[in-house]
Amino acid sequence: MTNARRDGRREALGLPQGGTRPTVRAMPTTTHEIARETWRQYFDELSKTIGTVDATVEVIGPDIGAQVEAERLVLTGITYDDRDDVLVVGLDAPGDPPEDLERMIDRPQKILVATGDLPPVEMTIDVQDADGHQTIIRIERAPALPPA
Repeated sequence: MTNARRDGRREALGLPQGGTRPTVRAMPTTTHEIARETWRQYFDELSKTIGTVDATVEVIGPDIGAQVEAERLVLTGITYDDRDDVLVVGLDAPGDPPEDLERMIDRPQKILVATGDLPPVEMTIDVQDADGHQTIIRIERAPALPPA
């Protein structure tokens, strides 16, 4: 097969010309670091306005690898306690009775937030702590309820 013919087929499939890997098209995102002095205010305001969303929490570290701590649970809030220097992620597991879960991130050092076109409904919060762990909180819309 000639290069021109192969490139024509690649173009028809939406693949880059002359390369071997597909182009990944992701939702446009904006990433910014939250200044430490605004953490408390930022997360208090976010918790008030975000509504019902699901969250997945993943913890990554050299000593623990990558672990999913919670998957698609209802986010009940995120707050930063500046006196104890801890970020608390509140989650609610469905069931009867509902279970409340908290992920506590001690001594956070840096917090990055990536938002898509519709913030704050879909966003990723990346928290790096003093022990070298990274906690990633992926927030997305809760699935719609089925019609009654």
